[in-house]
Amino acid sequence: MQPPRVAAVHDLSCVGRCALTVVIPVLAAMGAQPCPLPTAVLSTHTGGYQKMAVQDLTGFMGDCVGHWQSLDLRFDAVYSGYLANPGQVETVIRLIGWQRQSGSPLIVVDPVMGDDGRLYSSMPPDMPGEMRRLCAQADLITPNMTEAALLTGEPYDLRPRDPGEIDRMLRKLGARCAVVTRVPLPGGRWANVLKREGEPGYWQSEFEPIPVHYPGTGDLFTAVMTGAIVSGAFHHPQSAMARATMFLQSVVARSWAAGGEVREGVHLEAALGALARGGEAGVRYIHP
Repeated sequence: MQPPRVAAVHDLSCVGRCALTVVIPVLAAMGAQPCPLPTAVLSTHTGGYQKMAVQDLTGFMGDCVGHWQSLDLRFDAVYSGYLANPGQVETVIRLIGWQRQSGSPLIVVDPVMGDDGRLYSSMPPDMPGEMRRLCAQADLITPNMTEAALLTGEPYDLRPRDPGEIDRMLRKLGARCAVVTRVPLPGGRWANVLKREGEPGYWQSEFEPIPVHYPGTGDLFTAVMTGAIVSGAFHHPQSAMARATMFLQSVVARSWAAGGEVREGVHLEAALGALARGGEAGVRYIHP
């Protein structure tokens, strides 16, 4: 049997564990074949480094998708992450539409746009509107709290949310299946939360906060979720979310204990074996 094939649309940062440098090994470790469609090449990622060299690959993306079409390639999933400019949204929509002509691939969109309540400095102000168009194509979206606010037009803040507020936030995203990461809860805990269209409540995976923020953990989370679903290891998205939550909690804790430079990202290399072995994690259904 051939492994499932995933078109991974993301940037390539040459230094710093994020984007394609975490997406490719994670998908491979989980039994999928990653097929990268790079959106930009950066000498380093933007989380703590300055004056990086950047090459926008918008033209290459279109040529690459055109070549794939000439080969009649088929993908089991399209996973879209960081896009270098709003114009790249159209290329990804084109890729999705072509794949849906002869199949039902899983479409995952991580609307990478910002953190800490604001757009990334490289993002133009029209990016949230374009990203809403792309999210409307998705089976699963995975925004963080900042990106959820940008997509919905709601104010950003990190006050603890009660179940009713979390459900309203997820519902307003309007996605077939929406995950919001790092949602603050009462009592100092945090959770990743998931709502499927038409369900009265939502699913919640809690985790203990660790006093560090590694770049690339959002990319890592979505890659694990995508790999878990497309490989068939987990048949329900809430189980895949729980698996990703458990893995992130473990790798962040171990990286923090080991020390080293935070801006280089988590110590993923030593954790891939555990990821390949799988494992269950806690998730519970919340009915506000």
